[in-house]
Amino acid sequence: MAEFDIASKKYYKEHGLNLLRRISDLESKLSCFFTRIICFKLLRRLATMMKSYKKTIALCVTLTFLTLLPVYAQPSPAAASMAQDKETTANADQAQNFVEKEQQIGYQASPKNILPVILGIAAVVAGVFLLVILVSKEKYDITGIWDFRLNYTTAGHTDFDSVWTFIAYDAYNKVLGSYSMNANGVISTGQYTIVNKSEVVFQNDNVTEQYVGQFDSKTTMSGTFVEASGAQGNWTATKK
Repeated sequence: MAEFDIASKKYYKEHGLNLLRRISDLESKLSCFFTRIICFKLLRRLATMMKSYKKTIALCVTLTFLTLLPVYAQPSPAAASMAQDKETTANADQAQNFVEKEQQIGYQASPKNILPVILGIAAVVAGVFLLVILVSKEKYDITGIWDFRLNYTTAGHTDFDSVWTFIAYDAYNKVLGSYSMNANGVISTGQYTIVNKSEVVFQNDNVTEQYVGQFDSKTTMSGTFVEASGAQGNWTATKK
């Protein structure tokens, strides 16, 4: 009976230890799994922030480049020290000849002295060029609510106002999406496309109307339209 109790205790002890090991392994795996999920969410959040502030990041990189370039263009302290030692160890005759020669023909800057200046000027010009491009580059956002005015150039049709709502298929790339038009309570829907960053094309679902135009500013658009019946006209839009 005593031997049976000892064997039972040993059995339960071994199985208990195995169970504890399995629980510990499971906890480790779950911890790694949740850690990966958190890291993935953080990376997605970081990517979203980079897309939102990519212009600011580009400006910071450009300014950093302009700040560091003159430093890189300067000779290193070791090279300057070696040059100074060579000049110090030059004999007196050469030094005297050099002074006399400089007095006769005047000082002439060596290419090594001019190179940092040239690089600095080139860096400033390149930086100004990049800044002008980044600042002057318009980024149009069509999503939202717009007030439209349609003026017919074809006789027999009445001009009217309508309210359009644009929704992008992709929040980060808004070149494609859908729209809904409310013209005095009559709702129609369609798709929009942005071409070359500033040109727009609207096509209703019934393929009976097509609008083409462009952004005039971040809050205004204009263009022309044609209907399946042959009626044509001009349109303007202002973002609310």
